[in-house]
Amino acid sequence: MRMGKSGISLALAAACVLAAAGASAADTVSVTVQATVNGVCKFNSGQTPVVTVANSGANIDPSIATSATGSANVTYKCTNGTAPGFTVPSPATITCTTAGTCGTTTMSATMTSSNTGAGAGFTTDKTLTVTGTILQAGFQNAQSGSYSGTITVSVSP
Repeated sequence: MRMGKSGISLALAAACVLAAAGASAADTVSVTVQATVNGVCKFNSGQTPVVTVANSGANIDPSIATSATGSANVTYKCTNGTAPGFTVPSPATITCTTAGTCGTTTMSATMTSSNTGAGAGFTTDKTLTVTGTILQAGFQNAQSGSYSGTITVSVSP
């Protein structure tokens, strides 16, 4: 059986109508995307802060009747809006380290801190200032020599 051009066109049109009748509309679904950002505070790495307690230049002069103080800055970062909590042990015991001059003589430094507040994200440094104070009564009878000690400062969350 032979079809003409109009017959072929009519057959193609009928096939398209049948195919369209079998096709269905696309379906959709909403997908919720969630994330939770933790409130975190961290000290910047690579720091070696030193609190040099002094009342005369970089040293303690035991004849001066004032306290000896010193401070060091420690940088930290916190999640935006997160308030840090710091633990600064006090007092700090510092021990004479000059061999042959002072035996095991120690002094006690009262440690305090202040900070620049809540975090502004991990691209913005904040500063914790750690301060040590030795009252005159704590060093007026100390033996001469170099003294050193270590405290561990922590930050949370």
